[in-house]
Amino acid sequence: MSTELPDVFRLDGRVAVVTGGGSGIGRAMCETFAAAGAAVVVGDINDEWGAETADRINSAEGRAVFRHADVGCRQDHESLARQAEESFGSLSISCNLGGPPTPFVEIADITDEQLDAVLSSHLKSVMYGCQAAIPRMIRAGGGAIVNMSSTAADKPAPTNYLYTVVKTGVIALTRVLAMEQGKNKIRVNAIAPGVTLTNFSRRNFVDDNGEVDEQRREEWLRKGALMSPLMITGTPEDQAWLSLYLVSDASRFVTGQVIRANGGWSMA
Repeated sequence: MSTELPDVFRLDGRVAVVTGGGSGIGRAMCETFAAAGAAVVVGDINDEWGAETADRINSAEGRAVFRHADVGCRQDHESLARQAEESFGSLSISCNLGGPPTPFVEIADITDEQLDAVLSSHLKSVMYGCQAAIPRMIRAGGGAIVNMSSTAADKPAPTNYLYTVVKTGVIALTRVLAMEQGKNKIRVNAIAPGVTLTNFSRRNFVDDNGEVDEQRREEWLRKGALMSPLMITGTPEDQAWLSLYLVSDASRFVTGQVIRANGGWSMA
């Protein structure tokens, strides 16, 4: 019997598409996957940030290309998937992130425009990414999908219905898709981050001019840490390392799951 540990976290020969790859958790995923040997297609609506992620990977002797993508646009997801095949020959990993911050508003005051915008950018967008990836993964002989949910799906809060409902919808999509695509050797899981410091978090501690208020930032981090039995807040790398597990052979027996890297804030 061999005593050597198999390198099940390596992604050599695999190709990933990551939306929202220009910053935060998306960028950490792109760089982590590339370091593990994957080629990466970085999708982001911010061209500067997305190109910077690809440049950082290529400068570190990885392989990456950037392509502009609005996650609410079905055609942009198809474009990212085609780019993966054209640049690197296949598509075997799809990570569906992105979407702008959702408004805080009580249910009684939600407008059709607000609801439609959030459904498009946070729920339909995940479906579009999965739909673009599935036929390519079938051609590749299988694959792994990671969708972005949130601990908000476990934690109802006033004025947060819009975010909560779409992130709960991502969980339902993930579970049903895992049932449908297991026969094609496609695993589908979701991550549900807790308090994690990213650009998405900025709205919690910026002033009226859009500048970071350091005092509010420290207070936000303090309150976030108090939600965790570990007394810490998360980093994008925490979510990226979890995602590496979910797209690698280390999780070959894991599908249809929602894994919460949230410091214990919620325990399903």
